[in-house]
Amino acid sequence: MTVVTLTGHLGSMGTIASQVAERLGYTLADRELLLEAAQALGWSEADAQAFDERTGSHGLAGLLEDVMRQAAIAGMDSSGFGELVGSSYQDTAAPEMRPRDRQYIEVISALINGLAQRGDTIIVGRGAQALLAGHEGVVHVRVVCELGERVARIARRDGTSLEATRTRVEDSDKQREAWHQKYFKIDYRSPYLYHLVVNSGWLSDELAADLIVELARTREPRREGSTARG
Repeated sequence: MTVVTLTGHLGSMGTIASQVAERLGYTLADRELLLEAAQALGWSEADAQAFDERTGSHGLAGLLEDVMRQAAIAGMDSSGFGELVGSSYQDTAAPEMRPRDRQYIEVISALINGLAQRGDTIIVGRGAQALLAGHEGVVHVRVVCELGERVARIARRDGTSLEATRTRVEDSDKQREAWHQKYFKIDYRSPYLYHLVVNSGWLSDELAADLIVELARTREPRREGSTARG
């Protein structure tokens, strides 16, 4: 079982994460899926199963339920659990450490470690490169892209002006850097935290995904009688 963590600034990732997950047949755990899975808590077993089949998340709703239960056992207030899981960097990057922030990072840590134990998962952001640093069977990848290109991509996608988009992207960059410093005391831009750094401004999403897939496959345990994957 292998885990790939993907980290990048706003506008750098494109379709890379989804392509890697599809090619490897792994669960893609990004903010949107985690939020949707959190909202699935309390669904019937059939509904939860349908959610997992639709998203390819291999029991993610159940894992979140386990994390929520553990939080309650540990004395944490589990109300607003879905909101915690879906919190953005902007929501949680303020310098002061508030009680909600402590609860938030405890829940995120439990969730990331739970995903790692299950394996065969692509984890996007959420400090996974710090939480899983040094873990066997985990590869850490950073996706980079020059600021101007990221601004142009987001402006095209959202139909916003370049000036307004640049402000948004620069604010996002600062929030992500502050977030990683606040919770993990790391400069997440450092290449030394990663097995691989790919530049999506120079490489197509397809080629970047190719490189990440090949790296992940070198970490997959060899199964007796297995053949090479094409």
